[in-house]
Amino acid sequence: MSTSSFRRWFALGSTDRTGVTGVSRARLIISILLLLLAQPVVGKLWTAADVFPASPSDSPSVHFTDVTKSAGIRFVHFKGNKGTSTILEETGPGVCVADYNDDGYQDFYIVNGTDRYNRGISTRNALFRNNGDGTFTDVTEQAGVPGDAYGIGCIWGDYDNDGFPDLYVMQYGANLLYHNNGNGTFTDVTKKAGVAAMEYGTSFHGAATFFDYDRDGRLDLYAGGYVNFTPTSRLSCSLGGSVVSNCPPVVYGGSPDVLYHNSGDGTFTDVTKAARISNPNGLNLAVQAGDYDNDGWPDLFVANDGIEAYLYHNKHDGTFSEVGMEAGIAFGSAGDRMAAMNISLGDYDNDGYLDLYISDCQGRPDHIWHNNHHGFFEEVSSEVGIARFTNKLSFGGGFLDYDNDGWLDLFITNGHVTPEVEQISDSIHYRQKPLLFHNDQKGHFVDVSAVSGEALQNTYTGRGVAFADFNNTGNLDIIVANVDGPPLLLRNEGNQGNHFLNLKLVGTRSNRDAMGARIRVQAGSLSQIREVMGAGSYMSQSDLRAHFGLGKATQADLVDVNWPSGVHQSFRNVVADRFYLIVEGSDLLKAQQFVPAAEALSVDSRRRKEAERSSTFLPGGRR
Repeated sequence: MSTSSFRRWFALGSTDRTGVTGVSRARLIISILLLLLAQPVVGKLWTAADVFPASPSDSPSVHFTDVTKSAGIRFVHFKGNKGTSTILEETGPGVCVADYNDDGYQDFYIVNGTDRYNRGISTRNALFRNNGDGTFTDVTEQAGVPGDAYGIGCIWGDYDNDGFPDLYVMQYGANLLYHNNGNGTFTDVTKKAGVAAMEYGTSFHGAATFFDYDRDGRLDLYAGGYVNFTPTSRLSCSLGGSVVSNCPPVVYGGSPDVLYHNSGDGTFTDVTKAARISNPNGLNLAVQAGDYDNDGWPDLFVANDGIEAYLYHNKHDGTFSEVGMEAGIAFGSAGDRMAAMNISLGDYDNDGYLDLYISDCQGRPDHIWHNNHHGFFEEVSSEVGIARFTNKLSFGGGFLDYDNDGWLDLFITNGHVTPEVEQISDSIHYRQKPLLFHNDQKGHFVDVSAVSGEALQNTYTGRGVAFADFNNTGNLDIIVANVDGPPLLLRNEGNQGNHFLNLKLVGTRSNRDAMGARIRVQAGSLSQIREVMGAGSYMSQSDLRAHFGLGKATQADLVDVNWPSGVHQSFRNVVADRFYLIVEGSDLLKAQQFVPAAEALSVDSRRRKEAERSSTFLPGGRR
């Protein structure tokens, strides 16, 4: 089978994008010249730089080092296949980051598969506590968070506003909600809270997110559905000739989603239909809530695998309107359905509006949409330079400022879903290299993977990705969850001499996690925004602290915070290279407190919180 035939197989039910192959260099140059002469009437004009983007040597080099083993991470994902993998066994795992024990260091949780064939193989998910010294300890058993079914993904959110993040696990079967008891242990409160996400018959769950859609100060919960894969479903399909593999999503069809409203008493109410967010045929693998039209209310972006993407616009009255088509993000620019595995919202051009990244299938470019400020997104994947490089099978990742220059870059992990693909193609591989793109501040992303460390030259079966400053050095690290293998912890060595701000927001009138809060930082002529958002990536969640690179600026002239409650705060002349705590309604900046794990076990959390409250900065960021 040819590569093009394979693409058509994988995208069953989708409109194929025709590629140009076998074109001589002379014909290519002529085509490019004609393209430049025939500038489009609307949209961004193409330039020679769009077609021939800057080289990696033009971009600063930051190296990432694989520190998985030295960090003490011994977890290995078990996909549990018996012979040919099923669609379930190629889906996970996701990974999610939070400071579950309130010691100031970001921990992570990673899901695992199970033995579905009664072979006596014991597995569990894993919670890794950050020791504060570059190492992690597996505390799953003492914490009581092993999972109880085949793990797909995970998210964190302090749904009861007690100051400790709670854990939601997406599974094949009922989802789980673990309540954080504040003493290093968790309690399964799924039944009490009513959030198993089984109301509409969904058993193969997709991505999920916490967000406060009605701005009442309590986190609500959206849980998506993936394929209608049951114990009696077909397990395998022909990949071509005698080669057998797992089946594509179109064989099974989709599953319903569910939206839960937080009742404020430890329980949630199903408001899916009342909120007009119900979709019975979703194939959801990524979701993120963000305010794309700057009206102060969180909207919901849902990426689907093989059908149109959804954008639920928040109507401010407890209901939503699906506007994906009108907003221009339902399909790719060629009108094709996407095999969308990843959503990331971020303002890559620093114009004050959230732009959108969605990944796609093998052989098709990933997608970046520019927000045009009027409720519409324009796909600019070719113009910004990612289209020619992202023809792998992309999964987790998204926007991050890895070099602290004040401009969002892009990281993507890759990996195929069909181990047998190499039997029918010489050019497509199951294990694939990740990609790192540097934002050149001129509207282009430059592929710097080859100059960013040996770890990015290796191949992986990448799935979930989360970003976090695990060692609190001011540089964002990356953790990748790989199917049927160990995770990959990439330490950012950061050597650019750029400055940063790290802001942890704590809501009082708003939800305590500050999800939905919008922060603007001005440093000289550089103005940036971040919105505190959960989920995103693929079945994963990153550090909720807002990280800003400042370039060479040694202070931020202005830090401006708009809270979901309507509270507005401003801080001026904020000194760089510090970790600040901003409490809703307080006029003073405070210092985040970092307590090594050994001390954290012996110091009562209330005392640590009191120390955090008493260690304050003046409005200018000085003690």
